[in-house]
Amino acid sequence: MKSVLRAASLSYVLRDDTWGRGYATEAARYAVGQAFTAAGLSRLEAMHHPQNPASGRVLTKNGFTPIGTLDQRDHDGQIRPYPAYALQAADS
Repeated sequence: MKSVLRAASLSYVLRDDTWGRGYATEAARYAVGQAFTAAGLSRLEAMHHPQNPASGRVLTKNGFTPIGTLDQRDHDGQIRPYPAYALQAADS
C-alpha cells in the first residue's frame, strides 16, 4: 500500500498591538496539535517575511526546522527569498 503525504501550510497574521505577547506561539502550538491529531496530517510547512525574524522564532519554538528559502513576490512587487520551515508528525 502506498503511503500518502498529507501536508498543509501554517500561516497567521496578528495586529501590531498584539506582537510580543506569545499569542502567535500559543496559536501555532494549538494548530500543530490539531493538524497532527484531528486532521491526521503528516507534515506542516510555513514561511515568514524575511524582515520578520520573530515569526521564525515562533515556528522553531513549535518544532519547525528551517528547510531553505522560497522566492515570493512581496507586497511591493519585489521577489524576495522567504525563509521556509517544515515539521513532520512524530509517526511519519
